[in-house]
Parts: sequence; structure tokens; C-alpha cells
Amino acid sequence: MKASPVFLSDKFTPAQLPEICAPRKSLLTRFDEAAEDGFVFVSAQGGSGKTVTTLLWLDKSGHVPVWIGLDHYDNSLSVFYKLLATGLYSLQPDNENMGRILTDAAFSATPVEHTVELLSELRPETGRYAMVLDDFHLITNSEISKSLPMILRRLPHTFTVFLLSRGEIPPELQPFVRDKKRNVIRREDLRFTEAEIRQYLNKLGHFLTPDETKFVYMATDGWAIGVNAIALSGKIAAGSGEDFANFFEDLAWSAWDGELRDFCMRTSITDEFDAELAAALSGREGARAVMEDLSRSNSFLSRLHGDVYRYHHLFQEFLRKQLAASSTDMALLYKTAAGYYKDHEDYSRALRFWLMSGDYRGTDNFLFLFLFRGHKNGVADYADFLHGFFANPLPERAAREAPVLHVLYAWYYYLTSRHEEYAEHMDAILRNLPRIARAGNEFVEFAMLAFHVDYRKSLKTQVMLFHLFGGVLKSYTPAGLATSIASFTHDLPYMHRSNRDYSEIALNPKILDKIDHTYAPLLGPEWEYLRPGIQVSFTYERNRLEAAREENTRVLGLIGPDNKPDGRICVMVLQHSILWQMGRYGEAGEAMEALAAFAGESAPWFLPNLTAYRTKWELLDGSITAAREWLDCYYVTDIDHVEFFRSFQHFTTARAYAALGDGENALRYLHLLHAFGTNLNRPLDRCEAGAILASLFWTMNRKKEAEEELMETLEILQPYGFIRVVADEGRAVVPVLRRILTRVGGKEYTGPLTRAYVNEVMLAAYSFGSSHAGYLSLADKNADKPVRLSKQQTRMLELLSQGYKNAEISEMTGLSIPTIKSHTSLAYKKLGVNSAIDAVLKAKELGLIGQTSDNIDIN
Repeated sequence: MKASPVFLSDKFTPAQLPEICAPRKSLLTRFDEAAEDGFVFVSAQGGSGKTVTTLLWLDKSGHVPVWIGLDHYDNSLSVFYKLLATGLYSLQPDNENMGRILTDAAFSATPVEHTVELLSELRPETGRYAMVLDDFHLITNSEISKSLPMILRRLPHTFTVFLLSRGEIPPELQPFVRDKKRNVIRREDLRFTEAEIRQYLNKLGHFLTPDETKFVYMATDGWAIGVNAIALSGKIAAGSGEDFANFFEDLAWSAWDGELRDFCMRTSITDEFDAELAAALSGREGARAVMEDLSRSNSFLSRLHGDVYRYHHLFQEFLRKQLAASSTDMALLYKTAAGYYKDHEDYSRALRFWLMSGDYRGTDNFLFLFLFRGHKNGVADYADFLHGFFANPLPERAAREAPVLHVLYAWYYYLTSRHEEYAEHMDAILRNLPRIARAGNEFVEFAMLAFHVDYRKSLKTQVMLFHLFGGVLKSYTPAGLATSIASFTHDLPYMHRSNRDYSEIALNPKILDKIDHTYAPLLGPEWEYLRPGIQVSFTYERNRLEAAREENTRVLGLIGPDNKPDGRICVMVLQHSILWQMGRYGEAGEAMEALAAFAGESAPWFLPNLTAYRTKWELLDGSITAAREWLDCYYVTDIDHVEFFRSFQHFTTARAYAALGDGENALRYLHLLHAFGTNLNRPLDRCEAGAILASLFWTMNRKKEAEEELMETLEILQPYGFIRVVADEGRAVVPVLRRILTRVGGKEYTGPLTRAYVNEVMLAAYSFGSSHAGYLSLADKNADKPVRLSKQQTRMLELLSQGYKNAEISEMTGLSIPTIKSHTSLAYKKLGVNSAIDAVLKAKELGLIGQTSDNIDIN
């Protein structure tokens, strides 16, 4: 590379040690022993000396460090791995391949994969290195916990990994601990001894008697930050070893210069700051010199990298309490920070600090920049950030004073499937629409998007209520506002089951004409292929595969190089699904290769859903290996709530658990998905969950529940004529369908299901199951025995397959009806089936008879 990026100059070097430190030789020996195994977990409360002792060990050992100080904002997959990867790159800033990977625009969409690739480009070195993750307890993201072991195992053996945490070691990292007594360093190991206290204070010119030393030890309990507070003050006072505030205020704070105290309080509002921000917050020239002096003289302020510093969290808590008790204008400080981050195009922090100021009436501009000028790394990355944003809810008056906040709230709760909260804020948007319009036309369009996915209202109702927006909408964003946010399909693979379930259009296609002149302009040019693409999806769901292939091929031809990747992916996914269902596996393979190549290059954020999609078909082909590999993916984590944009992945997870015989977890996921589809009015999601549940119930001998669940599922699907969502469960769902068919054909049945529809679904399911093993094992007692039919039995089945009834067969063969029934009954027994249709399909599958006609009668 011609020039290394400026931010790498010394970004990942550790904080500077204070000028005078306690040597702590015995503790450093303990660190030496732990480091021999390449992994050290330091677990102790704040202020115990984790950071300083690790710095001392690095200084003594000569390891080249990559030090990453973590905070709450790093609890995001993309941010965490960008930090880690950048730290590794800082070791070899001239490594062009590593630089290319790190600066790839797609890094944030697939951070784990990019970090793995970056590690593969790390040149072999002969030196010794240390990767330190400080304040690791702030990382609670389950995807990070699950993926980090994969990254650590790929580090060269020349690295020693240090994790500094206030908590216990996560279960995922337990395998790295060879010996808990050796590799895990705890608070008792870090505690100062009396001898160390006396030696340290002597170096600072405070010469203590043995009794005074014992008193200090008793007062601090050997707590490092307490010892340091006494060292700074030069005084000895009684107190609690856990109470840093009392120590510091009594022994040091009161002796500090007033301007220095004011500087520290004002700069404590941010988790980290540079000289520019410090000067803006404090109004003090020479901020850099103050920061450098503080970091040299004590461990309460650490230099993270370059010109960026942060306070020790206990000191920061102390400073914030002092600030709150002072007469300082807190709102002005937060606004100053917001302005700083806005100028530096960090719109998420700018919005956060502005909201902290409490001046909610000035929110519009900051929210606009965040929503429409911020990063676009896919829905998962955006939602990951919003989780942290909403961790501390705003007071109720915030949305009253800034109704545009309802737009942000509605979007977040929609993405995360909090349907009740979404409804509350969607109603508030409609009530406050004129005020929202004054904030900007884009907010009106965003409100339209939020209304369009309102699960409580039909599409027909929504187009009728469009006038609510027409009165305040000035114009549409030329390219379509929906295409400028994270994703208009929300990264889901099926167009008709994306931002909402569009099944209603299958019943009333004229709704599309109304959408053309209402919500369609929000999608700009994308609507040209999305409109017919939705209709093709219904043709596919109705199992008219050849027609769907022809229609979808035409839709593919409507997509040009300037179209967005979201909708293109849906069309490509459907093309593969159609070809695969038709048994045109060669063409399906080519379609999959094209899809994977396109996603990898233009939509890397789709890769988790693409993996889920591929795994789904592998599971339907009976691959147990695929189930295990899917559950091992870092983004497959345990849930207690279905987030909308991950719903497709959860279906694959449910199937994977079922395939591995873990019925408990499979049922848990399916019940969540069932409720998700019901609560958000997504009939296809609800019915897919119902079809899998019914199949699973049957294998668990919960036959009545299986029948009831599938009956309800079919009743929902029948008006649409949809078949595939049930038929794709193959042989696992056939026994349930058979029982339902018998029930529907009975004289006592008065429900809505028709015999013809259930029969059509069963034919499709049986046909699918004859070609694909499925992920549920339904043991066939005769599976390993060759089936041999007599000539008469074979002839009876061939005639049945051609649609002839028993009376007609009697006339054609001269056999009596009881004799025909006897032959067919014996054939049923040999084939292990109970009906004519099952016998015909099974005989065909085994090659005992020819092609099956479409005119099979089941009587």
C-alpha cells in the first residue's frame, strides 16, 4: 500500500502505564504461568488492577500487543470484529491483502467471514504477540460469543490472548481453559499484599510503619484502585475497600485544582474523547496537554489510541455523580457532543447525545441524518445497533415533543416483531401526521412505509386510507425511499413473504392496480419487476411449476444492472426453487451458483439467509450433516422471541433440531414461529409452522394434535389454493393428510375443507416425498424387504392408476368385485399402505408399475 491509513498509527497500542507503578513481581510470575498456555482470562471486579497488571506483564514480557478497550457500543457483531480485525492489521500495516479485506465495503455485512479471511493473510512472524480484549464483560451479544472461538483458534501460536472481564468466562470460551487454577486469574490473585502496599507507597515518598501499612491493607482490602487513591493523596484514612468514591473524594479529589476537576467532570459524559471534543466540552485550551498529564500521573485516565482517551469506569461514574450534583448545564454539554459527532458524520452517536440533552424538539435533523444518511449494512446490522439504542427508553414526553420519534419506534418494533408496541406507535404516527410532515417529506414517506406493513389492516383497506398521507405528501423520493433504507425486503428470500405477507393479492389481484398509484412509488423502478414477481410467487405456491418457471423467467428479464439487489435476490431464489421442485437439478445448480455469486459480490448481508435457504433443501433431502452444520453457524443462537428479519432462519433451525431428534427445541421454535405468523398476520409463516408442527406431532405419536393442527393450517391455505408450503414436508405429512382426507370425505364432516383440495395437497406431498427423504425419519417396517406383487395384484394397481373404479375393472377383467378387493388388499399389505392412492404411488416409486395417471380415484 502506498500509505498506511492514519487511524493505524498507534490505534491498538495499550494505554500508557503511570510513571510510577507497584512492581508486583509475584503477581507477574502468576501471569507468566497463565500465559504459557496461550490463553488468560482475568476475572475481577472493577478497580482490582486487571488493566494495569496486564500492562505491566506486557512491558516485562516484550510481547507486541494489540490492545482493544471495549465499551457498550462495541456489543455489535460488525463493530466488534472491525475493531479486532483493525487491531490485527495494525501489526502489519503494509500488508496489502489485509488492508483490502479490512476496507472492503462489505466487511460490516459479513464481519466474521472477513475476519477469518484477514487472518489467513497474516504473514508468519517470529516475534511474540498479545491480543488483549479489555472490559470483555460488556460483550453480551450471543453471536459474538459463538463466533469468537472460531477466530481465536485461527490466531497464530505466536499470540497469547488476554480477556479482562468483571464477569465469569462465557461457556463458549471454556475449551480454551486448560487449567482453571492456572489460566483464570481472579480478584484474590490481584489483591495487593501488605508488602506490596508498603513498597509501592515508599516509591511515591510515603514511608509507612508496619502498623500504617496494615491499616491501609485493612482499609482497602488490597483493592488496587483504593491503594492508588491513597497513593495519590498521601493520606491514610479509614474506609471501605469497595467504596472508591469515598476514598477518592476524601483523599484526592478535594485537593485537585478547581479547573482540573471541572475539566474531568465535563469530559466524563462521553465514554471516550479526543482533544477536539475535550476542548469543546470543557471550553479549555490546551486540552491535549491536560489529558497527557493526567494519563501519565495516574491510571484513572488511559490513552486508547492516538489522541483518544477514556476514564477508568469507576472514576467516570464518580465524575458523572459529581457533575450531576454541580450547577453545570448538562443539556448544553450533551448538545455540544451531539454537534461534534454530527460534524464527524457519526450520526448514531449524534442522535444519541442530542436525545440525552432532553431538547426533544430539536430531534428532527439528527433523526433525519441517522435514518437517511447513516450506514446501510443490511437489516441485521441496523437492528443490532438499534437494540443498544433502545436499551434505555426515553421518557414519554420525548415523542410528544418530537413526534418523528414514533417513526423510529415503529420501525424498530416492526423489525423485532414487537407487534403490540409497533401498533401503539403506528397509531401515534397517524395522529401526529401533520406535525411529522413539518419535519420533512422523507418522514412522511417513511410513515407510509410503516403504515404499509401494518399487520392489522388489509391491503385493500390501506389503499383506501392512502388519502391520510396524500394530503401532506409533497413528492416522492425519485429513486424510491424504500430502496434507500436498509432493505425493502428486509433480507428475506421470498418476495411474497418479505416486508409483509402479500397473500391477499392472490385472492384479489386488482389490489395491485391500486398499489400502483399509492405505495408503489416508494419503491421507484423496483416495482416494475416486483409487481409481476409477487404474482409468480402465487403460481409457485399453487404448485403450477411449469407456468411459474415461464413467468419468473420473464420477470428475471425485467431486472437491469441498476436495480437494487434485494428484489433481484428474491427473483433468483424463486427461480432456483422452481427448477429444484421440477427435478431440473442441473439448471437449479446453475441458478444457485449465480445466486451465491451475486449475493457474495453485491449483497453479502444476505449470506446467512442464503445459507439457511441452502440448508433447507439439504434437510428436505435428508442430510443430517446439514442440520449439524447449520446449528454450528455463529448467527444461529438461542431465542425466546422471533425477530422478523431472522424468521426465515428460524424455520431452518426448527427443521435442523427435528432432523437431529431434538423435538423439544424444534417444538419451541415452531410454537414461536406459529405465534409470530398469527400475531403479525402472516398466513404463510403461520402455515409453514403448522405443517412442520403437524409432521412432528405425528412422529411423536401425538396424532390428534397433528390432525387438528394440519386441519387448521389447510383451512387457512385452501382459499388461496396454496399447496407447496404443506407439500414440502413430504412423506412426513402424508399420514396426517391421509387421516384428514378420510375425515373430510365422511358424511359427518361439515367444515370448509374440500376433498379435492386435500387430495391435491396429499398427491403433491407424496410425490415430493417419493423423491426426497425429508428430515423426519418415519421408519417403514418393510423398508429393507423387497416387495413382490403377483401378476393380478400388479394389474389391479395399474388399472387403478389409470383411474378405473372397481366396477369398471370387474367388467374389463371378468373378476368379481370381492376378488378385486382381495387382490388390492394383499397389494396394500405388501406395500405397507392403506389406500389405493398410496398403493399406486408406492408401487410407482418402487418401479412395480408404470407412470401414474392424473385420474387416480381414491375409492
